[in-house]
Amino acid sequence: MNPNPVFDFDEALARVDQDRETLVMMVELFLEHGPKDLAQAQAALTAGDAVGVARWSHRLKGAILQFCAPAALQACKELEESAKAGNLTQGVELYAALEREVHRLLADLRPILDQGMAA
Repeated sequence: MNPNPVFDFDEALARVDQDRETLVMMVELFLEHGPKDLAQAQAALTAGDAVGVARWSHRLKGAILQFCAPAALQACKELEESAKAGNLTQGVELYAALEREVHRLLADLRPILDQGMAA
C-alpha cells in the first residue's frame, strides 16, 4: 500500500454516497476532460492570459476536489491564486507542478476503470 496516496479512494467514494457507478463516471469524465483543461491552462499561460489561466485552473480545481487529491489540489490552487492576482512570473513553475500532479492523479485513477472498481 502506498503510504502517500495521490488521492483518497475511500473519501472520494464517500463523497458520492458509496455509489461506485457515479465514481466511475466521474473518473471517466476526468480522464477525458482533465488533460484538456490542463492544456487550456497551459495555452493561456503561454499567451500571458492571467484571466484564462485562472479560469482553467479553477475548472480543473473543481474536478480535482472530487477525488480528494491534496497535492494536485494545492498545485491547482497556487496557480489559480497567482493568476487571479495577475502574477504569472512564477506561472511556468506553478504550471509544471500542477501538470506533474495531474498526471500522477490520472495514472492513479486509470486502474479504477481497468479493474472495474476493485480498488
